[in-house]
Amino acid sequence: MTRIGIAIVECEDRFLIGIRPEKTTLPGYYEFPGGKQLSGESTAQTAMRECKEETGVDVASVRLLHQTSFQYEHDQVELDFWLCELRSSSQGNTLALPWQWIPRNQLALLKFPPANAGVIEQLTSGIKSSDDQTSKGQLD
Repeated sequence: MTRIGIAIVECEDRFLIGIRPEKTTLPGYYEFPGGKQLSGESTAQTAMRECKEETGVDVASVRLLHQTSFQYEHDQVELDFWLCELRSSSQGNTLALPWQWIPRNQLALLKFPPANAGVIEQLTSGIKSSDDQTSKGQLD
């Protein structure tokens, strides 16, 4: 089983997402920044590291938003979705493709990997992801 840390980066009710390139697993699907957990790393640290590596955006983990396990043809994955915030509000202004800011009300219209269904439903159901349960820096 592969453990994955995923950064759900919200800013002004928009979310940082990209599209998976051709010649990768699940090409053409939209995704949040994230990747495989390294030895000795928490999944919160994984989410922050992967977000910086993939997008150039430096984030802080706020809280664990959603967890799920999923069996794909290629692997069994355990996904930890971490709500994250920008460390600097201006850094999200210049993103390189394929990364972009997508409004909350458009998330359900996009094709995400099947394992993301639960978190997409949570984000689009009217439940605000940034609420009073935040415990900033909890596992960074």
